[in-house]
Amino acid sequence: MHAMMMRRLVMMLLAGGLVATGPLGCSDTPEDPQIEDDQDADADPDAGEEDAGDEDAEAPDADAEDPIEQAAMPLRVKILNKAGLPVEGAEVRYGEEVLLSDVAGEVVLSAPEDALRFLAQVEAEGYAPSSLDYPVQEAEEGAEAHAILRLLPLGPVQVFNHDAEAVISRGRVRVRLPANSLVDGAGNPVSGEVEATIASLDPTTEDARFMPGPLIGLPEGGGEETPILSVMMADISFWQGGEKLQLAEGQLARVEFAIPEALEAYEAGDAIEFWHFDLSQARWVQEGECAVTEAGSRLLAECDASHFSWWNADKPVSLRNCVNITVVDANSGEPIPGATVQGDGLDFEGALVGSGLTDADGQACMDFLLDGTLNVGAYHADYLYQADGPVTVSGSDVPASCSGEGEGECVEVTVELLDRGTCLSGEVLDGEDAPVEGATVYAVYDGAVGAQFFSAVSDSEGGYCIEVPLDAELELSALDGQGQVASGVASTVGAAAAECGEEGCAEADALVLGSGETACLQSSVSLNGWTTPAPGVPVYVYSSYPARSCDPGMDDPFTWGPVVAHTVTDAMGNWALNVPMSLAGMVYVSVGSCHSGLGAQCLNQDRIMPVHLEEIPGSIDSGRCQQTHPSPLDEQCLSE
Repeated sequence: MHAMMMRRLVMMLLAGGLVATGPLGCSDTPEDPQIEDDQDADADPDAGEEDAGDEDAEAPDADAEDPIEQAAMPLRVKILNKAGLPVEGAEVRYGEEVLLSDVAGEVVLSAPEDALRFLAQVEAEGYAPSSLDYPVQEAEEGAEAHAILRLLPLGPVQVFNHDAEAVISRGRVRVRLPANSLVDGAGNPVSGEVEATIASLDPTTEDARFMPGPLIGLPEGGGEETPILSVMMADISFWQGGEKLQLAEGQLARVEFAIPEALEAYEAGDAIEFWHFDLSQARWVQEGECAVTEAGSRLLAECDASHFSWWNADKPVSLRNCVNITVVDANSGEPIPGATVQGDGLDFEGALVGSGLTDADGQACMDFLLDGTLNVGAYHADYLYQADGPVTVSGSDVPASCSGEGEGECVEVTVELLDRGTCLSGEVLDGEDAPVEGATVYAVYDGAVGAQFFSAVSDSEGGYCIEVPLDAELELSALDGQGQVASGVASTVGAAAAECGEEGCAEADALVLGSGETACLQSSVSLNGWTTPAPGVPVYVYSSYPARSCDPGMDDPFTWGPVVAHTVTDAMGNWALNVPMSLAGMVYVSVGSCHSGLGAQCLNQDRIMPVHLEEIPGSIDSGRCQQTHPSPLDEQCLSE
């Protein structure tokens, strides 16, 4: 039972290259130069010069090959949400560049000259901020490195009156906030209605791939970086009018983490280090300690925060084991440079989290907890999936690390990736069984490195074909971009290897738009500071962050992103919409329309509303609709 609770991601991935050296050449020249001169005296001088010349000319061809030029690999990053689908429009701050992820959730980073790390900050509406931290690796010119970054959705918005002391909680995290302790970006005091979000992560039971970066800490007062082991972490944010708020100087908020039951070693009176995550460094920075206290049958880590960000209660880790991983092409056995390597801890409390890339020899090294067990997986976008699933690695009680510390040696494993699986075909239909052209179909596969998607677009007959892994169970969804969604499942278990265009593809049931179980959202739109209802206001729900624009020719809401539902407010300014249950997680609500004078100010006051869609069945007809925060509009938005 304990092992089942511990399933979470590891490890300070420290990718290290191997130094290749050729054989040393042995000289036939005698040590005594005089002997050589005497021998030359009896020989034909012309012949000797000719022989020497021939020998010199032949040597490069016989003993050396042209070296293969290597260069720093650019890094292609795929940014995914909790469902394994792409996050479009994520903002990636990389050096002085600001990049936006495309419709596939991708950005490409180039390595500056002499750079050792790819280091970037990542933010997207509706998600907790995160970071990219990968080593720069060299390989043959033209090679590209690939990685996956997963974003944790913000929790439901909680609204409270900031003129009084407030207690905000979600799951195992609670925040006690003094009255009027928040300020805006300009340092001005904030009062009245404020929103709060808490995105928490229990590393003993939840997917640690959603941590904002590696569990590497910078101790208080300086010192060397140290691996740390998480007890509980959360991103805590406060908002007003779409602007992020902070604590005023000198103010403190009490943060309480409920210590997971799996961490049995703690007792009241203990102290646990308190760390915040510095996105610019991709490191946890220690700021004091948390006190362990009893609260009924539970233990709490009580900590004082001076600002709001990702916060973490951790303890340093010293003794570790390590594993050397070689990633190869399953068919040719050739090494694969630029693959991401991950570990999923199976039998220990919490995990060390990091990221790494294989070098030109397809190799990387990973530290993990002493005497721990983990599953190792690898990802590269040129390959469909990992052969035979994750590789299980077990450590020992003899310490060893990638840096060479410890008396033991790293475990050696090989991970094989396959570039061919099988194909899955099917069709997308509307509610009247007519074919739908241009629908995007996603097949999500939960593999050795977590959920990832494969996609295709339906043709004029509604048909599609996607190359997917063999022996896989897949979650399917289809979006037509006009507010209709379909969901389903498919299996390739027992299917033969095939590619799209060949015979033998696995068949999926038809995806019928508008079918499937729904959840329900409802809210209202008001004018004049919430006192006057706003009728006839358009409302759109998007499955990914919409790129809204009021520029001429770009002001059509259906072109901003995948619309999954839309309506207009009634005479009382109320609205309700059915949303496919398959989209449980983060969706985005856009209220209003572009105004000839005020422009985008009439779109949620120029702000998208992220909504955490709960996995609770409901509909407009049956009820149980999830209430979202009301939207204010300027009364000028209802007149031209």
